[in-house]
Parts: sequence; structure tokens; C-alpha cells
Amino acid sequence: MTEIIRKTTSLCPCCQKLIPACYKASGNLVYLEKTCPEHGNFSLLVCDSLEAFLKWDSVKTVNIPPKKPLTKGTDAFKGNTECPLHCGPCENHMQTPCCVLLEITKRCNQHCPYCFAESERAIDEFEPSLLEIEEKLKFLKSLGEERPYNIQFSGGEPTVRDDLPEMLKTAKDLSFPYLQINTNGKRLALEEGYAENLKENGASVVFLQFDSTNDKTYMALRNERLLHLKKKAIENCRKAQLPVTLVPTLVKGVNFHEIKEMMDFLFENLDIVSGIHFQPVSFFGRYPVDTVKDTLNKRVTMFELLDEIERATEGKITKDMLSPMATGHPLCGFHGTFTISEDKTITPLREDTLEEPACCCTSVDPLDIIIKDRGFVLNKWGGKGNTCCCSADSPDSFDSFLYNCKRSMFTLSSMAFQDCLSVDQERLKRCRVHVLSPDNRVIPFCSYNIYHRERLEGERK
Repeated sequence: MTEIIRKTTSLCPCCQKLIPACYKASGNLVYLEKTCPEHGNFSLLVCDSLEAFLKWDSVKTVNIPPKKPLTKGTDAFKGNTECPLHCGPCENHMQTPCCVLLEITKRCNQHCPYCFAESERAIDEFEPSLLEIEEKLKFLKSLGEERPYNIQFSGGEPTVRDDLPEMLKTAKDLSFPYLQINTNGKRLALEEGYAENLKENGASVVFLQFDSTNDKTYMALRNERLLHLKKKAIENCRKAQLPVTLVPTLVKGVNFHEIKEMMDFLFENLDIVSGIHFQPVSFFGRYPVDTVKDTLNKRVTMFELLDEIERATEGKITKDMLSPMATGHPLCGFHGTFTISEDKTITPLREDTLEEPACCCTSVDPLDIIIKDRGFVLNKWGGKGNTCCCSADSPDSFDSFLYNCKRSMFTLSSMAFQDCLSVDQERLKRCRVHVLSPDNRVIPFCSYNIYHRERLEGERK
């Protein structure tokens, strides 16, 4: 017996036309199902527990629409009035951005089998200049509310640009308080003093591609043996006191079973590593499978990840200790902040529950919620490495107390990015992570990579 839980709108994975979709319960399993008149039926397992799905999907989060619709799109999108075909976001978007990705290059010093940006080693002839980056930052500053957006410098591989430190300084001078660098870590590992340069110019945190603690997995996901470089990059960030967050792309049958080893590595490096941000694989950009059907066995659902974290930590972290963000859509991800004691006891630091997320949103003032929510990201990921150099040597000082607290704290989070098979229009409308497109539209991350990247980058070429 099947039961419709919630209706939505999605895309056909083949032709990318908007089609009706719904979440259906079949026994204890929950599927996202849809039918394209031309290409037939599509079904994706979303959760293996009806109770868990209903609990998460019903969480009441805070909606904070942008202070104004950001753009109306270009001529190429006329006639497409629904998300994600017409993104900007429009007046129907229910959330203002928290973080905005600024893609500063398409170049990369790797060629990974899995790459959402389809980065290449070739020269990027359309790479924005430093002056253009400054204009884009000023544009984002004009759109943000009283507390500016959090900025993520991404690509491609952003560190292939020698002027990345200058971009950071420009953003810092424009009073952007949180500057994140998404990187594979190669330059951090190979160039002495580079981490210090980034830190001095305003970098808040490094989001380090970190898929495994063994090179067999790196060969499968990145085509290179990279573990020694990951460790060296972390060591150089430690010297610079530049906080690091580990970011694994999780693929079933490749590294999904390695979460325990990732957690152990985190605990060994808590002095500089703030936590792990899990990213279950999404099938857009470049990936080594040929058909929609081929992707099904490699996908990791958010609920499977919650169960695996509980198993990997032997119940020290249960799925009940992790919760949706208080803004955005509850099916997009989870977070939890913890401390670990010398005897390995793990304690959650949170007041929220699935029924009533607390986070920063007890305020009724939307502007206050925006400011606190964006600041929450800074405190969560940028908290390591900002203590006095003598803190650890002064056991009776308050600095020492803060230093030891930071050393024992870590955050686990996940972002379940959508692709053509899994996309849910309701999730897109409540997205908090956006990309600034080449034509200066602030587009939800999943919309951009599913639908807009190829068209917009094709227009530039």
C-alpha cells in the first residue's frame, strides 16, 4: 500500500522539463516519484524509515525572504517562471542567502572523476579579473542585509590564482566577516608560508577536500594518491593557525564505510580541525556513471548518513543529537556541535530538538535572525586557531580555558545537494547556499549546478 506524503515539483532527469512529483510511502520506505510524459517514471529512495522522514520533513524552520527579489533573469530564461528554470531568486524565494559562492576560476590542478564544476587543467580564458571580483563583491555587499553574506571562494581550484590573497584582502576591506576557501589543499601543502598568507589577508577557514584516510579511495575519487598532501596541508594550516574543516564526498561502495576512520582522524587533529562537513555525492557536473539507473547504487541518503555516524561512533553520537538547521529546508542537511573529553566522552552542545530547533532563531526580528544565522557559521567553522600564542602555556588563564574548550569542540554537518533525479522545488525555494553567476544572478547552488551552469558558461564562450 502506497500513500502520498507531500506533493512538489521536480525535473525530468532526461529532458529537464518541470514535472509534478510527490513523496510516497511504501510500507516503511519513502520514495520521491515523478513521471515525465516523454521519458517515463522515475523513483528514488529518500529514506528507509517513514517515521524518521515524517519527523524531519515536518520541522518548522524560519522563512526569511530576501529584502527584495534580486534579479528577474535574462532573455534566455523568458517564459520559464518557475524554480529552478527561472532563478535569481525571484519573489517566490522563501530564504535570503546565508553563504554565496564566488567561483573565481574554472581551472584546477587535479582532474577528478567526480567534479560538480567540471573543472579542467586548461587555461580559463573567461577568468574574472581582480577588478571584476572586486565589483562582484561590492554587488553582493549591496544585496546583503545589515550583516553581509558569508563568502566562499571556490572554483575550480581557487588557489591556482596567485591573486587569491588580494581577493581576500578586498573582501575583508569591504567588511565581509566570513571568508571561506574551498580547496583540494595542494598549494597549502606544497608552498611554505601560503597558509599564513591566506590567514593574514582575511581567510576565516579552509574547507579541505578530504575523502579518506587511505590512498585507494583517493585513486577512485581523485585519480591521485593524495593523503600525504592532505596531512601536509593540515600541518601548514596548524602552523598558520588557520582553521580547517574536512569535506568528504561520500560515495556508496567507495568511502561511505570509512566514516569511523574520518572521525578518528578528526579527533587526532582537534587543535586545528573544526569538524567534518559531509557531502553525499550528487550527480551533476562530471561523474563516472552513464545513466540515471547507474547512480542509484552509489547514492547516500541523508538518513543513511545519520545511521552510519551513529554506528561509526558506537552510539556515542546518535542521530537524535543531530538536527536540521533552523533556517532553510530540513531535508537539505543536518548539524551538531560536540565536545570530547580526555576519556573520549562525547557531549552534544545544543538546546534544539527535531520538534523545536533553537539555533539562533528565537528572535522575532527577521534581521536579527539573519545576523545571528550568518554569524553561527563563522563561530562553527572559524573558531579554531584564534587563540593567543601562549594560551596553552598558561593553565590558569582565561585564554587557556578558551583554548582547551576550542581544542575539545567539533562540529558534524552535512549538505545533501540535489541533482535532476532528487530535486524538490520546495527545497530550492528555501535554499541558503547560493552561487553568484557570471551574469551576476544569485542562484541557489543546486539550481545553478543542475540547470544553469552549462547554459550560462556556454553563453560566455
